[in-house]
Amino acid sequence: MSCNHLKSLVVFLLLSAFLCFSVAGAEETKKIAVFPFHIYSDTDASYLKERLSDDITTELLRQPYVRVAEEEAVTDRIGGRTVTEALALSVGKDLEVDYVIMGSLTRLGNLISTDVQVVDVERESTIRDLYFQGRGLESVGSISRNLVEEVLFRLFAAQRVAEVRFEGNRRIEEGAILNVIQSVKGTLFSQRLLSEDIRSIYGMGFFSDVAASVEDSTEGRVITFTVTERPRIAQILIEGNRKIKENDIRDVISAKTRQMFNPERVNTDAENIELLYKERGYLNVEVAYTAEADAEGQDVYVTFTIVEHRKPSIRTISFEGNMVYTDKDLKKMMKASEWGIFSFLTDAGLYNRTELQADIENLTVFYHNNGFIDAQIGDPEISIDDRWIYVTIPVQEGRQYQVGDVGITGDELDVSRDTLMTGLEIRKKDFFDREAIIRDMEYLTTACNNEGYAYANVIPRTVPSPERQKIDITYHIEKGRIVHIDRISITGNTRTRDKVIRRELAVIEGQLYSRDNLTGSYEGLNRLQYFEEVNFQTEPGADESLMDVNVHVSEKATGLFSVGAGYSTIDKVIFMAEVAERNLFGRGQTISAKGYVGSATTNYEISFIEPWLFDIPLWSKAELWKMERERDTYDVYTKGLAGTLGYRLFERVDGYIRYRLSENIVKNISPYASRFVRDQEGKIMSSGLTITLVRDTRHPWMMPSRGSRNSVAVEFTGGPLQGDASFTRYSGETRWFFPVVSDYVFSVAAQFGLIHGNEGKEVPIYERFYLGGIGSLRGLRDVGPRSPDNLDVIGGKTMMVYTAEFLFPLLRDAGIRGVIFYDTGNSWESGFHFDDMRQTAGAGVRWNSPIGPFRLEWGYVLDRKEGESPSRWEFTIGMMF
Repeated sequence: MSCNHLKSLVVFLLLSAFLCFSVAGAEETKKIAVFPFHIYSDTDASYLKERLSDDITTELLRQPYVRVAEEEAVTDRIGGRTVTEALALSVGKDLEVDYVIMGSLTRLGNLISTDVQVVDVERESTIRDLYFQGRGLESVGSISRNLVEEVLFRLFAAQRVAEVRFEGNRRIEEGAILNVIQSVKGTLFSQRLLSEDIRSIYGMGFFSDVAASVEDSTEGRVITFTVTERPRIAQILIEGNRKIKENDIRDVISAKTRQMFNPERVNTDAENIELLYKERGYLNVEVAYTAEADAEGQDVYVTFTIVEHRKPSIRTISFEGNMVYTDKDLKKMMKASEWGIFSFLTDAGLYNRTELQADIENLTVFYHNNGFIDAQIGDPEISIDDRWIYVTIPVQEGRQYQVGDVGITGDELDVSRDTLMTGLEIRKKDFFDREAIIRDMEYLTTACNNEGYAYANVIPRTVPSPERQKIDITYHIEKGRIVHIDRISITGNTRTRDKVIRRELAVIEGQLYSRDNLTGSYEGLNRLQYFEEVNFQTEPGADESLMDVNVHVSEKATGLFSVGAGYSTIDKVIFMAEVAERNLFGRGQTISAKGYVGSATTNYEISFIEPWLFDIPLWSKAELWKMERERDTYDVYTKGLAGTLGYRLFERVDGYIRYRLSENIVKNISPYASRFVRDQEGKIMSSGLTITLVRDTRHPWMMPSRGSRNSVAVEFTGGPLQGDASFTRYSGETRWFFPVVSDYVFSVAAQFGLIHGNEGKEVPIYERFYLGGIGSLRGLRDVGPRSPDNLDVIGGKTMMVYTAEFLFPLLRDAGIRGVIFYDTGNSWESGFHFDDMRQTAGAGVRWNSPIGPFRLEWGYVLDRKEGESPSRWEFTIGMMF
């Protein structure tokens, strides 16, 4: 060891010894013995003796200068003798303590008081004027605290903190500093607490340096904290950012102007900016900061300098350790992709750390769902150069397990085991599939729930057999107790009446619990479209066999104002409007008024719907209308009324019967009109009955992604129903929705119609089938047979239309979807002619907007005929109020 090193060591040891001596001298501890107190009470209060001694001992042990003699040693030395000052001196010397605390406690009713003496063993003197009192047993704790505090102040008067001062703080108030320190006026000085106080003040983040000094005074210790305040941030500048907006960068910066400058915080902000850039693919970004103080050193100007560099693209994604699946197979499971020549049009090659992590999870799920139960996908290894990112993903596939024996054990249900087995998805898999197991658990749990076992538990037990390389699966059913619905409470409906909600519920009080019924109730309330949100919550009832159902709804506006516009060669610009209230007075009734105005057509309609006539599920509708339509060679004026009744016949199957009475006038016939038209001039009264069956399984109701709607109808007019017209009409429609992937939906639809006259009467021209428009052949209008006299469109007696649509998300978050469609169909004088079908195709936008359903569609005529427009726009929109 060199001489210099030896000298340094000696100096260090001397300083350490001096500091230890100083601290020991400043904080010389005293040993205290606590004697049992005499108890004087008009009732038995012996338990207070131990309680008071324990509380005093506990308070003493919290103090920095005190050691307490062991209670057992004190008791042994007293030996059952009466405690006196002489005994205290004797025992105190024997125990080598500095002080003895003794005294008495008096209890008179609710009043508790103590007389305390402190015996100074070394000086053989006693402090006697210590008296404390309180009310009730709960005051014993505060008496002990006050007693110890007063004793320590008497014994360690020189160690009491008489004053705390602060120097150097200009902006930070003294009160704020006092809130974080323990050494305050009136407490006992402690070097340990002082060190902690320095750390606490520094931890406030307002100071770059904190020091403390201690001085003695006649009243005790005076502590002075000297602080150096950090400068204040006057301005934060950001330079070099081109790819990310400044506001986005400031969102990740915690430092603000007018705050104290904290280098640690600003450095963390620089790291946050770098992380923001890396999350957006700028992996080579460089972020640095400078802090320049003004001449006085009071304010500092912080500048973050960003060097973005070029965003590298993913050049390759490779895997290590994969044997069964190729790199190509695994890449199909990932959203992250490699750069390609068309990357400027797509997001291919962009690096997103969050997305890549999600890909790792997807790959793990993929392996686990294909029998590789031990597969592990490691963290991707990323290497970067100036232009490219190279991603390598380690894979440990393990062994691939097939599905072995599948069985169900445990409790029996009403549904047979064979029936349950046929519904298990895992039986249809060749290889073990974790997601199939989860879906099977849900399926079996639902089966239990639908029989009233609300708390059923299905436990899958999987037993791998490495020798067979198969996994046997057993689903163990524990159905638990059967549960009935106890109470159904409804909240949140400020306008809609309870009965309107309850009649849509498939669950009732006293009924067996059924998950399917709860699901059906939820869907039924959503179909009403009265509510923004519908929530079902279940909770245990009065006992384990009962369950309460809480239905909470959030109401929305049910008034509707719809406007629409279109165009045709006959009507030119068409305007449509509807005013409706779909929940009249909260009764679930609908009243509406519609108007349709064009250059050749005017139609007005008023309707009223009562979905539960006579408080039974009997749907009813009353209608009044008036319509005027101008054709090329004639006009039709119609007014009438109708009434409809509907009833749920089977699950999801509704039946309707409608009676219609109308007066129809064909007039203003042109001299050039065909003979067919001229023969129908005058007033025609129609009285008819229509029977309709509808089956609707669409879900969701507004913008379906699966299910179908199918309807057939027969209308009979005239005959025993009287009237001038006599005909029979047959019609039907079917529309199916198929989910493709994600939010992509494929839909097909078909419509047909057939009408024929009865009693030798011709079918009125206005009852015939006219196709075209947004509801049939988009891009065309007035499609159908024409008169041989002058080629007037006179409508057909048969009709058929087919439609195919592909719907896809345009702006997923906004709920805006695009549609590509193909329509084909026609109407004829008789028969159905597949070789004579008009064709259109087009595209459009659909949006369930806040102001109502919106449709904008453009149809192009694929087989345009002479005189027809090549394309046509269709537009409708609704507005809520």
